[in-house]
Amino acid sequence: MNQSILIADDEELIRQGIIARLEYLGFKPAAVYEAENGVRALDLLKKHKVDIMITDIRMADMDGLTLIKRTRPLFPKLQFIILSGYAEFAYAQQAIRLGVKAYLLKPISNDALKKAMEEVLAELEEGKQLSRTVSEGTRSIVERQGYLFEKNINNLLRNPEGDKEAENIYDIVDKEFPLKNKRLTVGIVNIDGDSYEQRKFGYKDIDLIKFSIKNVFMEIKTYCHKIIVSSLADTNQLFAVISSGREEYLIKETEWLFTELINTLWKNMGVRLTIGISSVKDTLSAENAKEAQEAYLQRMIYARPGLYFYNHIKTPPAGHFPTSELNRLHQYIERHDAGNIEFLINEIFSDEKIKKYNVSYIRILWVRIADILLKAENTTFAKDSRNVEKLVLGLEVLNSFHSLKQFRSYLYSLILEGIQSDGDIDINSKNKIKLAIKYIHDNYNRDIAINEMAEKYNMSPNYFSAVFKRETGMTTMHFIKDLRLKKACEYLLYSDKSVVEISKEVGYEDSQYFFKVFKKAIGQTPLQYRKMHI
Repeated sequence: MNQSILIADDEELIRQGIIARLEYLGFKPAAVYEAENGVRALDLLKKHKVDIMITDIRMADMDGLTLIKRTRPLFPKLQFIILSGYAEFAYAQQAIRLGVKAYLLKPISNDALKKAMEEVLAELEEGKQLSRTVSEGTRSIVERQGYLFEKNINNLLRNPEGDKEAENIYDIVDKEFPLKNKRLTVGIVNIDGDSYEQRKFGYKDIDLIKFSIKNVFMEIKTYCHKIIVSSLADTNQLFAVISSGREEYLIKETEWLFTELINTLWKNMGVRLTIGISSVKDTLSAENAKEAQEAYLQRMIYARPGLYFYNHIKTPPAGHFPTSELNRLHQYIERHDAGNIEFLINEIFSDEKIKKYNVSYIRILWVRIADILLKAENTTFAKDSRNVEKLVLGLEVLNSFHSLKQFRSYLYSLILEGIQSDGDIDINSKNKIKLAIKYIHDNYNRDIAINEMAEKYNMSPNYFSAVFKRETGMTTMHFIKDLRLKKACEYLLYSDKSVVEISKEVGYEDSQYFFKVFKKAIGQTPLQYRKMHI
């Protein structure tokens, strides 16, 4: 037993006898204290944590009933067992009124002592469960209130200005955080991927990282009002809202706040953050989030974490569209000329050229290239309508790139996939791995065999495995498992599918095996992960 006991009796032999009997009956307290009278017992109670007190009624200085009256208000959870050599009904009545759980007459029988101990231990356990329930209930209410506030902020940043539903939410949020008659700016705080890739953190630590970001952000002193909440659309991101009645303070304090946040997280936790900051506005709406997202995507152009401001984005000048390069790209795609396609992709999307413009410029080029691929003859894009979806959804892929190099590699792999189907081109092993990565992303929920992929790209299994690890830093199986777990986390957060359904969705037919793999990698069961994040 984990409980401690205090025995108060003026006869040492009786105290020692009770200790021996408790041990004989199988009760081994965490600690046992002895007192020869009520005054000494009260003193011990003030110095030590005691769960159960066994006390005689008749003692010098202070009797047992007076001791209970004195201690009950001070230690309301303390359980009492009374010992008495007197079978007087008056004593028993007083003991009952004082909440005593057992009244034992001397000489005490083993059965009576055992029964009394079992009753007080059961009472203590019931009290603990009640406390846990109340504590969990209180925490649940607080967490629910916090979640509702975060949800309201997310809703405001998703709805356009003037939306009727948003107007009601605006009034609710304004009661907790000043929005009305204020100048506002929004920052998207993104936890960069390399925070996970180092050994210090894993995917299971995302909540710890976000908790730390929120604490650090709120502790930074500023003249402005500020709040930071988790993005309900992206596990790796948070929304920070800063408001002030004076725009000059807002601009200055915003840059200071986010610079301090980035430096503190990197210095103390080794976590890299990229933050996109909207322009200053009078209201909180989807426009703020859109601008912050556009600013954040500038990291792809500059290939480094840090602060990116929407107001600093350059607008591409008229007449600077690479029409001739796109025409040549069309010709190379028609001829299945892999080498020149790679060269031209690197030229069109070179760091030097793209830094003159912005992510919107990349989107325009993406749409033009998608149009070329759909019109080109003898490609899978022209023959298979499913590939149209890949090209259209490709715009969403922009959010996942950390550099132009990653983007160029993905686009080249996408084109290679479309032109290599007839087997009339020869591509090097590095590009074959790019295609293999693309294949895994498209088929991660299937049973993918290394031998199958090696044969698909005309490589031996051992050579394929070696090149794959060299290019990705991971074995093929580790890469597949990593991708499946990412997708499983997304399903758990953003769908109501069961664990069994999700298991099959991400390529595990055996849901029990999926359960074990998930728990080992994430540190929680799938249901625990869903409960903690929703």
